Amino acid sequence: YYATHGGEAEDVALALNEQYMPRGAGAELPSTLTGAAVAVADKLDTLVGIFGIGMLPTGSKDPYALRRAALGVLRILIEKQLDLDLVAAVNAAVEQYGDKVKAAGLAEQVLDFVFDRLRARYEDEGVDVAVYQSVRALKPSSPLDFDQRVQAVQAFRQLPEAEALAAANKRVSNILAKTEDEVPPNVDASLLVEAAEKALGSAV
Repeated sequence: YYATHGGEAEDVALALNEQYMPRGAGAELPSTLTGAAVAVADKLDTLVGIFGIGMLPTGSKDPYALRRAALGVLRILIEKQLDLDLVAAVNAAVEQYGDKVKAAGLAEQVLDFVFDRLRARYEDEGVDVAVYQSVRALKPSSPLDFDQRVQAVQAFRQLPEAEALAAANKRVSNILAKTEDEVPPNVDASLLVEAAEKALGSAV
């Protein structure tokens, strides 16, 4: 009300209220892009600031609601379909604090904390933890990209061909792990003999 009365644009006035959204698990998300941007920035600033002075949540104790802040960031970016590079955003937040925080390893610590919150989210959705871990190993920088990969892997696992392909992939990985030579990035077509080999070589 005061922002509107003071001549601020409507989306700015809304964003001033929406920056605190979501206020809890399953609560309403910002309705505007400006509100979403301010809410994400506010939560990342809080996470970096509190982590930067060593006040990490321990066990069930989370006096600064950092878990809620991290989940809020994830919900906004995933459910609002916002493809934000969280690595760049967290690094920018760290830079804003300058020498007021212990910057060494801070960004990685915050990012690990945020992305670790996704594990419980997916478990609640019935997603196998192995799916989460397989995507986590790739370290996608965008929560939206992370979620899309999880959904794609989860959908693939339901296909009848999935088990056979996973077994073949595991066998190839085991073979490559035992080789002492460097594996070239490209396929040498001259080494392929069988029609199936040539077809696979062309496909990849």
